[in-house]
Amino acid sequence: MKRILMPLRFLYTLLKIRPQLVICCTWEYLPIAKLLKPILNFKLIYDVQENYIANLNLNPNLSTWRKQLAKSLIKKAERSKGIDYYLLAEAVYKKEMPLKKPYLILENKFRGNAQNKNLSIPIKKKNAGFQFVLGGTITPAFGSEEAIEWFKVIQSNYTDSVLILIGHVPLRAYLSYLREIASDNPNIIFTLSEDPIPHSELLAAYEKADFILMPYQQKDEIKSKMPTKIYEAAALKRPLLFSPNPKWKKFIYAYQGGFEIDFKKLSGASETFQQALIKDYFISDVPVEIYWESQQDDFLNLIDSL
Repeated sequence: MKRILMPLRFLYTLLKIRPQLVICCTWEYLPIAKLLKPILNFKLIYDVQENYIANLNLNPNLSTWRKQLAKSLIKKAERSKGIDYYLLAEAVYKKEMPLKKPYLILENKFRGNAQNKNLSIPIKKKNAGFQFVLGGTITPAFGSEEAIEWFKVIQSNYTDSVLILIGHVPLRAYLSYLREIASDNPNIIFTLSEDPIPHSELLAAYEKADFILMPYQQKDEIKSKMPTKIYEAAALKRPLLFSPNPKWKKFIYAYQGGFEIDFKKLSGASETFQQALIKDYFISDVPVEIYWESQQDDFLNLIDSL
């Protein structure tokens, strides 16, 4: 019901505030913004946070006709007429959505204070167990099930280890399934919600982790992106264990920020994790490009120009 009322609340807000500039962060607000733009005479920016059409392919619960209907609605809403500028959250979007012009690439980088500690020594001193955190959107495509099964193998050697899953689960049936496959393991802890959780809670969990997990499946809709988790792990100086991906590996290995692991290969998982344990992490400085400040001026200049 809340989602149905959102556009109406947005319409009321625009009429009340009468803004000079509107930034829509989801396609659902675009029809209302375009309707009122010539009346209120504001500039309109579309902040493209996701490739919403492609992401529909990641939802296993949607029937074919529902996917087609949703894609049609999104295409109509995202038509360029009335949109003055685009913000693209991923560099790959300029290739995936070539009609979205003019644009500014504004990636989901880390905004906050950098951590200066080197974590390789305390990690190596542990022998009974580790704290792993899988956070963010919890869906099949992001490898939640693979992470649980991988953790069970690691736990056989490090019995006091804990796996924390924290974040947003958009598919209720999937949450029930995850609870079922983890029901016999008290060391797998769920802090999950059907609604998005505060970002501060997610970062707090990452800060306490020995390793942050990114077991994403290498689907076309995922593998070319730079997930926010990469920037968060780098800024918080938490080693990231991530699925095999040449793009991610090149970026992360440049500052020794993590280790590539195939979470689907359970045979030999313990041996691969041993390789991760003997590495020194963050012995090189993380690049300034992981921080929001590296692109802040570009964004402010765009706003000034409009």
